[in-house]
Amino acid sequence: MKPERKRKAAAQKEPGPTRNLADLHAVSHVHLLDSAVDRLVREWDSVVPTLDKDVRAIVARVARIDDRMRSMTAIILKEAGLSDNEFRLLAALLRIGKPHRASPTDIAGHYVPVTSGGLTGLARRLESRKLIKRVSHPSDQRSLLIELTQGGYELAFDTMKKVADVEQALMKKLTQQDLRRGNVFLQKLLHSIEAALP
Repeated sequence: MKPERKRKAAAQKEPGPTRNLADLHAVSHVHLLDSAVDRLVREWDSVVPTLDKDVRAIVARVARIDDRMRSMTAIILKEAGLSDNEFRLLAALLRIGKPHRASPTDIAGHYVPVTSGGLTGLARRLESRKLIKRVSHPSDQRSLLIELTQGGYELAFDTMKKVADVEQALMKKLTQQDLRRGNVFLQKLLHSIEAALP
């Protein structure tokens, strides 16, 4: 091969400066994240020597993940003009399926972390925006059910689609095998925590 061709071939194999900078930035960011957790564990270890370092590191990483996911979801909810609990209420009715209707007592506590009284305030706000409506209970005329309107259905569906897209984008560097392994570990972790609760 001629010297000129060799130079061109070598140049094609080498990543450009932009890619190098992007790679360096990504590696640097990952290093900073890991260093922050390592530093946190070291600092606590110096205060509480009996501390289990792996447990503390897992707790720190789970907290960081939760913070990042909530931050991204909060941006989407703000764009939709919904509070977290308002979205939970709309999403509950969406998940229940047709006719997207339920009693306040069925939703409160189970789908939305509020009491029946707290749910009433949420329902009023959503009703004033014509996202839900109150309908008579088919077998108990004294009771009212909450039902999604078409506008509520569309807003809940579009918002959930955006949340799901963001979640997938945040995990795009993970393989299907990574996701399966992560789910297995998190399932065990959740079971362990739930079993240890009073």
